[in-house]
Amino acid sequence: MNDQNIIEISKVEKRFGTFTAVSDFSLDLKEGEFFSLLGPSGCGKTTALRMIAGFQDHDAGTICIGGQEMADIPANKRPTNMVFQSYAIFPHLNVGDNVAFGLRKLGLSRAEIKTRVADALDMVELGGLQSRKADELSGGQRQRVALARALVMRPKVLLLDEPLSALDKNLRETMQLEMRRLQQRLGITFVMVTHDQYEAMTMSDRIGVMFAGKLEQVDKPEVIYARPCNRQVASFIGGMNFLNARMTGDGGGRMDVDVQGFGALTIDVNPNVRIHGTDLLVGIRPEQLEIGADRPEGYDGYLQGTVSDVAFYGESVHYYVQAPGTDDPIAVAVPNYFHTVDHKRGDTVWLGVQNASIIDLGARESQK
Repeated sequence: MNDQNIIEISKVEKRFGTFTAVSDFSLDLKEGEFFSLLGPSGCGKTTALRMIAGFQDHDAGTICIGGQEMADIPANKRPTNMVFQSYAIFPHLNVGDNVAFGLRKLGLSRAEIKTRVADALDMVELGGLQSRKADELSGGQRQRVALARALVMRPKVLLLDEPLSALDKNLRETMQLEMRRLQQRLGITFVMVTHDQYEAMTMSDRIGVMFAGKLEQVDKPEVIYARPCNRQVASFIGGMNFLNARMTGDGGGRMDVDVQGFGALTIDVNPNVRIHGTDLLVGIRPEQLEIGADRPEGYDGYLQGTVSDVAFYGESVHYYVQAPGTDDPIAVAVPNYFHTVDHKRGDTVWLGVQNASIIDLGARESQK
C-alpha cells in the first residue's frame, strides 16, 4: 500500500424514490489497500460498491478512480472488476473458458488469451485446471475461478460483494487468509463488502462501518475495536458490556469517572467520540475482565456478583454475572486452557478490571 489515492469519493448520495440508500458518503482509498465496507443487511454497503463499479448511478457527489471522474464512464470502461456473491460461474463452460470470457471481448489473440488465463489461474493456485468442468468444482474452487476471471482483466481496483458468504466456516477462514495473501502479492486495491466483523478484521487494512446509508467510522481494525466512536459501532464489532458512568473530573486526556457497578476509575478520553458530557456511556470487552471466586489482585476496579449463565464455546468460556448496581448481566470471556468450566450458575464471583480496559463511548444521551 502506498500514500497515493486510487479512489476518491465525495458526498455521494443514492436515492430510490423517497428512500435514501446512501447519504453523504465520502471516502478516499489508497493504491494497494484492502478496504472493507462493514455493516448490517440493508445499510447501503452493496449500493456503495455498485456505484463505484458503475452498475448504479449516483444522484449527487463525485466518484473518481485514478484521478478521473466516473460520472459518464460506463461499468465496462472503468478500471475495476467485480466478484459477485454468487460467483456467476457459467456452468456450460470449463474453467479456462470461464476465465477467458471477458478477454475474448477485447479482441486479443488466441495466444495472448491463453497466456493471461494461465497466469490468472496460477495466481489463485488453480494452474492446470483449465479443462475442468464448472460443475466439477468445489465451493472454494468456484470462488477462485471467480477471482481469476476478475483478475485476468488486470483491474486497478477489485470489488468484492460478500465473496465468501457461500462457503462453510472452515473453508471461509482458509480463503480469508488466501485472499489476503493474494492481494498483498498483487498490490491491487481490494474493496470488499461484508456483514461479517471477523472477516473484515482478518482481511482489511482499514474498515468502514456503515449504518442506515452513512459511514459511522473509518479506521484500522485495531482502532475500531479499541476505540469505537459510539455504541452502535462498539456493539457491531466484537462483544461489549455497556455501563453507565458519570464524569467527576477531567484533564490531560483522562477522565475520573464513577462507573456503574465498579465505582471510581480513571480512563482515557476516546479521541473518536464526537459528543462528550457528564453522563457517559462506557464499554468493557468481555475478554478484558478477570473473574475469580476470590477478589483478584492488581486491578483498578472491582465488582462482586452472581453467575447467572455459562456458555461453553470450546476455545473459550463465557460467564454472565449479575451484580448489584448493574442493569444487565456482565459478560466475561475466559480462554479455555484446561477444557474446564470453573464457575457454575449461582456461584458468587469477583470481577476485576483495569483502567485501560474501560472504553469511553461519549455522552449517554447521544447513544439513544
